[in-house]
Amino acid sequence: MKPRFVILIILLSLVAGASFWRMSHPLQTKPFDPTTLIVKPAPEFRLLDQNDRQTILSSYLHRHPILIYFFDGAKGPDADPILQTLSRMNDSLESDGYRVFAISSPMGPDHKPEAKKYPFPILRDTLAGQSGSCSNRWGRLNDGETTPPIQVRPALFLIEQNGTVRWRDQHPRPIEDPEKFLAELL
Repeated sequence: MKPRFVILIILLSLVAGASFWRMSHPLQTKPFDPTTLIVKPAPEFRLLDQNDRQTILSSYLHRHPILIYFFDGAKGPDADPILQTLSRMNDSLESDGYRVFAISSPMGPDHKPEAKKYPFPILRDTLAGQSGSCSNRWGRLNDGETTPPIQVRPALFLIEQNGTVRWRDQHPRPIEDPEKFLAELL
């Protein structure tokens, strides 16, 4: 037998062996979730921060990736562990190009001084519960909740630099595990 046929038989045997091995040892993967592929433009907002300055989301879009964290203003910013983590990470996040915003329902006067010490805007959704409110458009209110005091459900969102955010049904989709996500950003 000619040497090239011997080499060809050896190569075919190796390919067949590797194929058989891969078929008997499939890769361990997570089930595919097609809802993770739905991206749409982030819902716009125009809110006042803890220093009574207006913050407009569109002025940051297409310039930075943006992290938006919704929290319950009734409990105050110092009671929220994710907000504390974002505050500690802010310098690192900014050096990586991220911008951070926190959004809450209106805070009581005893929590307003807490908000002033944060290095990023803490925005108040004074219309929380109304149909056009920021919290409502982002899907952070309990279904049907319209009577004060309005409680905002905590959630972290990532707006990509191109201005899009992942969606689920009618609202942006929050990040599943904010602590893990923030740990991976560092």
